[in-house]
Amino acid sequence: MMGKRHAVALVLLAFITAGIANVVHSAAPSASYDIHITLDTQSHTLVGTQTVTLTNTSNESISEIPFALIGNWGAQANPYLHPSLTDPQYVAGFDPTWTHIQQVETKDGQAVTFRLEKAEPLLQTFSLDDGFLIIELPTALTPGATTTLVIRFETKFSRALAGDNCVYKDTYVWRFGWNPVLVDAQARLGQFQLPAADYAVKLTIPEDYVAFCGADDQQAGESVAGLTTISLTNTHPVRSVPLVISKQMDSVITEWNDVHVEVAYLPGGESYARRALSYAEDILTYHANRFGPFTGQRLIIAQNPTPGFFGMAANGLVLVGSSIVELADMPVVSAYDRINEYLLAHEIAHLWWGIGIGADFNAENWLSEGFAEYLSISYFEEQHGAYEPNLLNHLQAGLVEDLLVDTLGYMNLRQHMSELPYIMLLQAGFDEAIIQPVADSEYVNGQTIRTYNKGYLVLRALESVVGRETMDRILVQAQAQWTGELLTVADFEQLAEDAAQIDLSNFFAAWLHGDSQYDAAILGISTSRVGSGYQTTLKLAGMSETLPVVIEATLEDESTIRLTFAPDCCTSAPAPLETASPVASLTLDPDEMLPDANRFNNHWPRRILLSHPFQFEDTMDPGMPLDAYVIDISTMSISGSFRNDHTWSVMWLPHIDPTLDEGSTADLWNPQRVDVIGAFAANISRELGITFTGILTGVDLNTKEGDLDLALSLLMLRFSHPQTGTAGQYWYPAWQTTLTVGALGDLERPVAYISCSLLRDDTLASMMTHEITWQVGIPGLGAETFSTLEWRAEKRFRLAPLFYLDAAASVSESLTDQLPDAFLFAQDDLRAFPYLPLGHHQLFARLSLVLPPLVRDFGYALLSLTRIDSVTPSLFIQGGQTKSNCVSFCESGVRLEAGAMVSIKLPVFLGRSIEIGVGYAHPLVGPDGVGSLFLNVGGEL
Repeated sequence: MMGKRHAVALVLLAFITAGIANVVHSAAPSASYDIHITLDTQSHTLVGTQTVTLTNTSNESISEIPFALIGNWGAQANPYLHPSLTDPQYVAGFDPTWTHIQQVETKDGQAVTFRLEKAEPLLQTFSLDDGFLIIELPTALTPGATTTLVIRFETKFSRALAGDNCVYKDTYVWRFGWNPVLVDAQARLGQFQLPAADYAVKLTIPEDYVAFCGADDQQAGESVAGLTTISLTNTHPVRSVPLVISKQMDSVITEWNDVHVEVAYLPGGESYARRALSYAEDILTYHANRFGPFTGQRLIIAQNPTPGFFGMAANGLVLVGSSIVELADMPVVSAYDRINEYLLAHEIAHLWWGIGIGADFNAENWLSEGFAEYLSISYFEEQHGAYEPNLLNHLQAGLVEDLLVDTLGYMNLRQHMSELPYIMLLQAGFDEAIIQPVADSEYVNGQTIRTYNKGYLVLRALESVVGRETMDRILVQAQAQWTGELLTVADFEQLAEDAAQIDLSNFFAAWLHGDSQYDAAILGISTSRVGSGYQTTLKLAGMSETLPVVIEATLEDESTIRLTFAPDCCTSAPAPLETASPVASLTLDPDEMLPDANRFNNHWPRRILLSHPFQFEDTMDPGMPLDAYVIDISTMSISGSFRNDHTWSVMWLPHIDPTLDEGSTADLWNPQRVDVIGAFAANISRELGITFTGILTGVDLNTKEGDLDLALSLLMLRFSHPQTGTAGQYWYPAWQTTLTVGALGDLERPVAYISCSLLRDDTLASMMTHEITWQVGIPGLGAETFSTLEWRAEKRFRLAPLFYLDAAASVSESLTDQLPDAFLFAQDDLRAFPYLPLGHHQLFARLSLVLPPLVRDFGYALLSLTRIDSVTPSLFIQGGQTKSNCVSFCESGVRLEAGAMVSIKLPVFLGRSIEIGVGYAHPLVGPDGVGSLFLNVGGEL
């Protein structure tokens, strides 16, 4: 399932990011657009004319003018992924976007020759045909000269749940490039920028639709013949006029510093909208006061009809995924308030960086996303604190509230949504330079984390180098000089150096153009008495010349001192500390400003946090800190963990005998018998993980009798680099090997075994997996040697959009005459046969017909806890034969059943979901069968 989720995410990324034009930062002609378009809700198209006035601002004559046709970048389906992976993105299977050019002429009506050219594979490697319109001017445009062209075009929305360039729930959304967009003549050199220009748009829509468009002024005329024409104008150059047109939306409005702020919502979203208005005012005030004035006269925040927890921005427009709105108070009131506030802060920050200040969204997207993260997290920590739990600590006490907090534990925005993903990126070995074209990426899997999370951490580190006051001055100067322009990383580096008056070239080379990593550590200290005071020498490791580090010492008299140590070529530790009281503890980087790969070794002595039943009521739950080892003791368990590196637990429970009859309740619990469960899991590297499970069942504390089930497993991954439709090299765990050593059976005489499984995963291209498992008993440890071999395969066949036939088959064979009872084969997936035959040889198969969902993105509320997302019916038939090595009175072992199931998908929290399957199985062949209802519970938790 992990591969499936990643595959769908790749498709969404390629599709959504196709909404930005592709140009180079050079002397392109300046443009002024006057566009008249009409929305056709039957064909889902925009039809109209674009009158563009061009001025040659270069020093050379121009004979051809290129325009990007971004709609055509979604005209073809991704050929590298199985269609069932992309089906969830569309209403009824793949539906293209496109832009057709009908005619090009001069302003006096003279036809102009044009041709269509292929786009370059900058972010995606498919649907590149007709990516550019090349207009051949009748007369070369000399330097300083102006010409006017009229382009008649038609652009189609996709019927999709794609967030952008699509129509869903009678709502049309398109941010960038619904019209032909002027680009530089050298557009195929690899940069991916969106130049600002003067836009004036006349938009005609059916009178029963409303528009919420990103423009400084939006004026609707009188309806004529069932149509309304809306005038959209701006007081400054913009990168697009984004469109949101809906049949169902309403809005609430406020004013902030003479800026019109409006939140548009679909039915049921008014409560969210009013909260969003309040957040928007706070965010705009903070961003404007700290980072420079807001550019523009209107801000529209609109609910995107596409479900999900995401945001998007364009000139004067912020879009938020529908799940943020629909689940805002589920499973508890205000559950998503803090997350929504952060998301709005991030997207509104793009009106300063990414939209306000333009960038190369290919190689230098850090200037957009990294800075939006910096602005939004800075705002969030100013509002809600930087170091304590700040995402769920606003919830009131309550049954569900406490369950939510206890389940998710300690959640801190920066630590767990920026630093932890970056640490996981390092563990996976997917780190590389932030600044590079996507197509050059060796680990495109990590592109988002590097750009957003690591990008933010690098800016936080830059603040630690230059100081907050200087950092703010840098950002304010950038806003003043580059709003409406296209900024490069080199430009920003020069601006930062000028403001800070220091050389930052090594910092930028290491952390943006290179793949530097940082792991500062305290290896030890030594303290000696000197006169009336104390001298403490520090032994440090992992220092970086690009990152001065703050060292904080806590003395035994509970006072603290701080110093800043700037390593250089010749000094790896600061001078000894001279103190009046002995040093009790030391911390490197106490304010967590640096992108440290391991904060545990930043402390001396190391931090170990203990939670136990006897602590004070106001003692804070340690949660999952990134700089401490946590041990949690309760009355029936003990557990320990460090970040996501490893976790372990031991639990003991009174044994309840499941075989006792209802009338034997007096013997249901025997205090002399207990169950003990132990578990351990560790991430070693990208290719290796370790798990251990140990279960002692019904152990008699007097006789030591009971049952044992132990398994120590190594999971080894081998990666392939399949084509996914995204530029850059993608890593997929195509081969998965699991080696297990275990023991199973009676505690006094368990059966020891070794098993090895090899899984081949071809989910991305063909929705197919194969697995072979060899198992052998270890001789001399309580049982005769035995060996088994099993082969399993699964395949999905797509009959139509959202309509599939799933096939599965397995062959299981004993390679020896004898098998311990615990290792005999059985058709465990059968539901209608309570007594299954056990044997040495088995064939099993299953066919499932997965029908299109009865409802999809349903949104029906259940007790204010969740909403029904989808209801999917399926039919199945399954069965096989299990044979033993018997010589007489042999039962055929054939079992066959058929049935139906309805799967109900329910969102839980932050994209997690559970899937509940309710089904009925009826026996067809075999003795002792009985029709049975059954329940399946699964999901992505």
